Amino acid sequence: MIGNKHGRKKILIGEKAGCCFGVNRALKIAAQTRKNHSENVYTLGPLIHNPRVIQKLAGEGITPIESLDQAAPGGILIIRSHGVGPQLVAAARDKGLKIVDATCPFVKQEQNLAMGLLNQGYEVVVVGEASHAEVIAVVDSLSGQALVIAPDDLTPLAERKLSPRVGVVCQTTQSQEGLNRVVNALLPLVKELKIYNTICSATTQRQNEVLALAKTAQVLLVIGGKNSANTRHLAEIGSSLVPTYHIEDKNEIKPEWFRNIDTIGITAGASTPQEQIEEVVNWLEENLQEELEWTKEIK
Repeated sequence: MIGNKHGRKKILIGEKAGCCFGVNRALKIAAQTRKNHSENVYTLGPLIHNPRVIQKLAGEGITPIESLDQAAPGGILIIRSHGVGPQLVAAARDKGLKIVDATCPFVKQEQNLAMGLLNQGYEVVVVGEASHAEVIAVVDSLSGQALVIAPDDLTPLAERKLSPRVGVVCQTTQSQEGLNRVVNALLPLVKELKIYNTICSATTQRQNEVLALAKTAQVLLVIGGKNSANTRHLAEIGSSLVPTYHIEDKNEIKPEWFRNIDTIGITAGASTPQEQIEEVVNWLEENLQEELEWTKEIK
């Protein structure tokens, strides 16, 4: 089997790994809605960015749809954790759907702060990924009156003349480094810059923790949906320091990753249930333990 028979292997599991407050809240709301109502229950897009969880919810009668046209009138529409704009809520009600709002409170705060900036006369810049559901919801909340800037592509700032007064909000799962990069690029271009740092504390904690894990472990596993922005960011941070593998579940693990490895770090995105983390840990214990002593340390 794989490993150094003379070593003592450790599995270091991040204390913050797994579902954040907003995700747990959305899952509880969805479960309670399904329990309390006999009508069809839908989410517009995935409730959270975890394909396995979404498949499980679908089996329980919570159906993800891509368009309101797919929902039968009289059903219930759960607004997913990433939020939506007010136009979509109005359209859903016009279609005869009941609304249950599972938007993460931190995402809702981001939307409200962005609307406040617009009402105060600022041109609004949203730092984040233009295609991400959360960012789309923020822009829709402003009726499209926002400029989205990704930290790794600042070219739109050179192509557009900005207002002298600019206000900034940030996708909650972005890194502090990314927000800083956009802010530093904006400073020479405007007279007044008002910044709301809307990065979620859970995001910051996980990113700091993955840095600590990567400095200790020889290889890092990051567990979570490939469509999860915060999980991808964790994997990017880890990859800058040690070999890092972004996996959704144990079936993607390759034993050769751990050849001559004594310390394995494990973390997970904010949409990853504890059971998925435990399955990966169990796989490691069952498949890489030939005459080896394993120590699980929770960091």
